Amino acid sequence: MTSGRDQYRFSGPAASSQTHGREWRPDISPFQIFYYSFSVLVFALAWLKGGHAERFGVTVLIIAWVVSFAPPVMIGRLHADHAVEDALLMLVFGRLALKSDRWWPLAMTATMVLTVLVHVSMVMVPDLDHRADIAARLGLGVLTTLSLLLGVLERWLAGERPVSESARWRRVERAP
Repeated sequence: MTSGRDQYRFSGPAASSQTHGREWRPDISPFQIFYYSFSVLVFALAWLKGGHAERFGVTVLIIAWVVSFAPPVMIGRLHADHAVEDALLMLVFGRLALKSDRWWPLAMTATMVLTVLVHVSMVMVPDLDHRADIAARLGLGVLTTLSLLLGVLERWLAGERPVSESARWRRVERAP
């Protein structure tokens, strides 16, 4: 997963070329804005229309987003904190894929394996730029969010009721 701290640059040559007078613009592309907006919408939809597996996936992904805003831990060119986070996500979704009867956790696990390989490639291939790392992880992040959305859509097409419909929103009054 990619965090917001990777997209903002507060100092250096690129930041000075993007400031015009008092205006400060974040170093964020329209694709990143799409990714964050799409993810928030899918998380809300999965929480409201999904089952227990989808809600667990949303919870894990939101926790990963929150954790990813911690100060960066760099080891050479490797974002060590992101690599550990993505490896943990791979393991969590792998376990969910083995324990649940859904297909999307398996797709999510495969995407997280590719994300971990992006981290490995940043260490192994010195010619790769930081922007290539961010672009690859953003693309794979969209794929993880898309697999969650398709899992919720598959649940809806199968006629399965979402967990939110079976939840009680108010207390049941007992007869005296």
